[in-house]
Amino acid sequence: MPIDFSRLFESDIRNLTTQNEKDSIRQNLELILTTSPGEHKFDRQFGCKIWNLDFERVESRSVWEELFIMSIYEAIKKYEPRIHEVEANVAFSDAKREDILMKAVFIKTKVSIRIVARLNNTNERFTFSYSLFLGPLNPD
Repeated sequence: MPIDFSRLFESDIRNLTTQNEKDSIRQNLELILTTSPGEHKFDRQFGCKIWNLDFERVESRSVWEELFIMSIYEAIKKYEPRIHEVEANVAFSDAKREDILMKAVFIKTKVSIRIVARLNNTNERFTFSYSLFLGPLNPD
């Protein structure tokens, strides 16, 4: 099991605890989704190609959304081997974000991602939800 590094800086590190498998998978999925390929120093392919789509010109929103979802599947298959029967559900919505310091309002695309899968070790059902914001989608 992975080490829980939050206790690493305590005075007595002999009693480091481990995380449970589900929490470890959730943390890894979050890292996969929030890392753009090329950012990870030791594996330049690590991450999810959704970030390559963020500034891409959108010809067709449905095609773009399909590429987005396929990028998630591809990254999970490659970098999270502890789960199988992965289903990714993605919902897109526009969200207004206010920057108080700049006194500006930004319209972003909110992406809500829900992953449902099975754990390889126990075949137990596993769920993970995460939201992130992208630039607004404006199909031409």
